[in-house]
Amino acid sequence: LAGACRFSVAPAPGAPENDLEEIMSRLVEASRKTYRDLLETDGFMDFYREATPIDVLEASSIGSRPSRRTGARTLADLRAIPWVFSWSQSRFFLPGWFGVGSALQWMQREDPVGATRLAAAVPHWPFLRYVLTNIETSFSGADAHIMEAYAGLVTDDSVRAAFFPRIVAELDRTKKEVANVFGRPPQERRPRFARSTGRRAGALEVLHRRQIALLKDWRQQVADNRPDAAENTLIDLLQTVNAIAGGLRTTG
Repeated sequence: LAGACRFSVAPAPGAPENDLEEIMSRLVEASRKTYRDLLETDGFMDFYREATPIDVLEASSIGSRPSRRTGARTLADLRAIPWVFSWSQSRFFLPGWFGVGSALQWMQREDPVGATRLAAAVPHWPFLRYVLTNIETSFSGADAHIMEAYAGLVTDDSVRAAFFPRIVAELDRTKKEVANVFGRPPQERRPRFARSTGRRAGALEVLHRRQIALLKDWRQQVADNRPDAAENTLIDLLQTVNAIAGGLRTTG
């Protein structure tokens, strides 16, 4: 939400000048704060590095530039494309929606009139519809069942317990709040999209399970300093990356 709203946009026809933009700006700031709070919590990068195949992407030659700017294993050093790609591979799609549900709830609580005005503007403000539809597409690609399987790769139980429930709670919150703004859930408003997603779900789950098993093997082989075995497993892992991206029709 914060990233999508950096651009100057026109308010809905008939609205007082800058009125809806001001409401939207406050919503963006609330969403950004929730998102940054997650990213800056101690242990988050440990969760991220084990619950996604970011290490596979770093070991590959995918992309025109290295995944990291200087090689440091920090969030600030990670480029945007592998950050988003890795979250999509593990079906979190987290950068596309995290913080939105909390922001919408905050606005309902702190400025119910503004929240009502924002919802009323959806049919008339193309930019707002575009932003919310993209958020909806992101969380529609998320799958809590598959997310949990990837979270199972996190070796520290306390790290997993600190972040996975928090992420799932925000996912549920965002789905609920965005549906409230639109007036109906995506399954009713976008039935063809829902059918397309549903048809691919079974095959994608098989691919994800295969990737998770390979990730376990590959990480152990790297830890055991078995380079030949690790190289062979990496080839299989990269095939799952390509297959999952193809099945999702996106790299994130």
